[in-house]
Amino acid sequence: MWKYLHGLSIFTGQSRFLRFGITFDFYIEILVMVNDTNLQFIREKIIQLRSAVMYDASNGLVKLGNDVVTAIRVDDEGHLWFVTNNPSHRIEECEQCFPARLCFYRKGIQFTMEISGRATIVNDSYSYDLTVSDPRPKNSNKVLVKLAMINIEYTEPHAKRPKSKVEMVLENWYTWFLRTVSVHHNTGSVLKKLRQTQ
Repeated sequence: MWKYLHGLSIFTGQSRFLRFGITFDFYIEILVMVNDTNLQFIREKIIQLRSAVMYDASNGLVKLGNDVVTAIRVDDEGHLWFVTNNPSHRIEECEQCFPARLCFYRKGIQFTMEISGRATIVNDSYSYDLTVSDPRPKNSNKVLVKLAMINIEYTEPHAKRPKSKVEMVLENWYTWFLRTVSVHHNTGSVLKKLRQTQ
């Protein structure tokens, strides 16, 4: 019997044998890793958006600060690696582990993502180069942060559903009915009528 549980495919078999009048049950479980399609989907969408606004939700006095961050990669364990600007104060004074929320959005792309989890500062002097044509200097002052993704919200706007023929006929009939059967109201001023009666 095959079962699917949390990205694992599990085969459970049962065998019995009788020995000295006692029945023994053995369960054989074979674990087979299956590619997690959800993680692959999340990875593709994050790389497509690439930049996000990070909100540091820690209660500490010295925080890393809210900043625009750049996602680097999502590993197989479900950690999001990103870089942020070095804060104006010393990085050693900040909390090294803190709750964070990343809001991904890019103009022209029809979806947004909001990811929250536990962020950990990995390296306080990280230099990166996303592409060869990156205008920033390669030895820029960046901080490498790893986020253990706990809550992921993917939002895609709903496209307008095309109307069926029945809905279009009903809408046209209703519009015609309102135009032809409606009672004509005088839109003139009430003050004119009052002056005429005097």
